Amino acid sequence: MRNFKYVFYFIMTVFLSLSSLVHVKAQSGNDLELRLKRNFGYSSGTGKIQGTITMIASGPDDLVLVEFQIDDQIIGQDDEVPFEHKFNTGDFSLGVHTLRAIGHTSGGRVIYSNEQRREFVPLEEVWRMVGSIFLIVFGLIAIGMVASIIIPLLTGRKKPAIVPLGAPRNYGLLGGAICPKCQRPYGVHIWGMNLVIGKMDRCPHCKKWSIVRRAPLEMLRAAEAAELEHEQEQSQAPASSEEDLLRKQLDDSRYQDL
Repeated sequence: MRNFKYVFYFIMTVFLSLSSLVHVKAQSGNDLELRLKRNFGYSSGTGKIQGTITMIASGPDDLVLVEFQIDDQIIGQDDEVPFEHKFNTGDFSLGVHTLRAIGHTSGGRVIYSNEQRREFVPLEEVWRMVGSIFLIVFGLIAIGMVASIIIPLLTGRKKPAIVPLGAPRNYGLLGGAICPKCQRPYGVHIWGMNLVIGKMDRCPHCKKWSIVRRAPLEMLRAAEAAELEHEQEQSQAPASSEEDLLRKQLDDSRYQDL
């Protein structure tokens, strides 16, 4: 049992020593880091790129020169921080390429960066992908608009009761929004299409589609009071008589060319 204990200690010592060596080796392999930045163009997020790309290298403090490579061919170098090089994918053949950087330190040490593998794609493929995305977005918007009409019919919902102007109302779980067309508040519909900048929804008052955002309750209450005030101002405004309209037409005619 005692010999087994010594053997166990020996194995653990060797294991820890090998682990430290592997860790040191891993650290030395990360002395130079290469990353890519898209300046103008397309990136699929899955390795396909097109357009103007910048290769950026970062390393130890004694780094004095970095060479940038594509498929083992040097395409540029930089001897000032930040170490970077800009290129356009259109200057190279289509397909998968390997991007790498080689650094030189003031002490004469040569270090290599991690490799970045990217597929250079043509501009036509980019337009096809962008077109597909737009078709999907507009398709979802169209589905949302159709659903806003069909769902109430299928569920047998009746027309909403007419709410008196200025009366406080319950806007439901989704909250309320203010229509940018008629400025009247209403409860956001569940079938509205969620977009990045808001929600495509149909106002039940003016029956027009708009992109709206959920408004705070204070703004909704203010809009409720505003719609009543606007209606009162319209009803109290004196109607123009026929004589006033005729006088206005005569005044306007003075500025017309004969």
